[in-house]
Amino acid sequence: MKIAFFVNAFPMMSEAFIVNSAAALIDEGHSVDIFGVGNVAPSGLSVNAVEGHNLDCRTVNMQWPKSTVGRLANLPIPLSRIARNHGFAAIGRLRPDIYRRSLGDLTAVYQASAFKGSGEYDILHCQFATLAECVIKHRKAGFLKGNIVVNFRGYDITEAVAAIGPDVYDHVWPEASGFVANCEYFRKRAIAIGCPDDRIEMIGSGIRLENFPFEPAGRRETDTIRFLMVGRLIERKGMHIALRALAEFTNRSGSKIAVDIVGDGVMRPQLEALASELGLADQVTFHGARTHSEIADFIRISDIFLAPSMTSSSGGQDAPVNTLKEAMAIGRPVVGTYHGGIPELVIEGETGALAAEGDSASLCAAIDRLITTRASWPDMVQRGREKVENMFALDKCTNDLIRHYETCLS
Repeated sequence: MKIAFFVNAFPMMSEAFIVNSAAALIDEGHSVDIFGVGNVAPSGLSVNAVEGHNLDCRTVNMQWPKSTVGRLANLPIPLSRIARNHGFAAIGRLRPDIYRRSLGDLTAVYQASAFKGSGEYDILHCQFATLAECVIKHRKAGFLKGNIVVNFRGYDITEAVAAIGPDVYDHVWPEASGFVANCEYFRKRAIAIGCPDDRIEMIGSGIRLENFPFEPAGRRETDTIRFLMVGRLIERKGMHIALRALAEFTNRSGSKIAVDIVGDGVMRPQLEALASELGLADQVTFHGARTHSEIADFIRISDIFLAPSMTSSSGGQDAPVNTLKEAMAIGRPVVGTYHGGIPELVIEGETGALAAEGDSASLCAAIDRLITTRASWPDMVQRGREKVENMFALDKCTNDLIRHYETCLS
């Protein structure tokens, strides 16, 4: 199959699943091109580039001036590219009845100038549902051809719906051949706002398990309990709740703790101040953004991985986050929350412990519950590894995706 991925930009540090999926499809004999249509700069790879796949040569990141004046001043450039790639008459395809506001702000012109030849693919995979609108328009105008598949991953099925309304994707339902959600929770949310239930499947974001071999922690010589949190430092990740829970845990139990926080974001100053306010300044270390291999190293030196995700004030929610999968794959006990897709992976008492989202007392109790059952950790982490293998092994997710593509083509 000839497949096109549509993303905001490629590669992005937080989107290793795009790299993994593209490389795995190529390994299965398919062709993959990647189009970054979001007018943002790529932030780089958080995983080592897969040898032999030449993903950089298969990628076009579309960027254009941010200002209206700049877009107008540079307009001859994309128009000449369209004429060169498709013939002068193709400029007439940029019709107001197709593109509407994206023609008014010239976004459509700059995007269309990046498509070469017939633009014909078997599958046009919108990796985020918010990108489906522009792909539909370019297909209607004849710059792209193929069956559209739309992915729901988080922001697109939570915050976008909260901000715009449940009818935000009404124009997408009849245009796409298939839909994918990366957890069952998001699949049900999509159906609830109108997605045809016979055309959407739950297919997880696969991880390369060979990069996260199962290495359960041995007995440690120190009595300090080392906790790890990984993710963007934003409200939805709930790290401010976790810091309060950890402060309560140390005050109640008297346990010595060390906390590693890997990631960066707008809440870093607030979190640093909170750690100091709670008397945890000497126990908490902020490491900033790190690569996947470095994150794996942090997991290996940790005792417990925390995934305290919560619904943000703007309605944002998470699927089972990739770093949670990775921690369970390596063999670390985990504490998650009853939030989004996390309970599909973390099963209370079986593969980890769960707390109410946004509730520091409940999270403290879950941490305490996990630690008091330390004798059961070997069985728990083994079940956690098996859960990740069954749900998120890259070869399984890739085969599921290929079958979904084939269904769309038929």
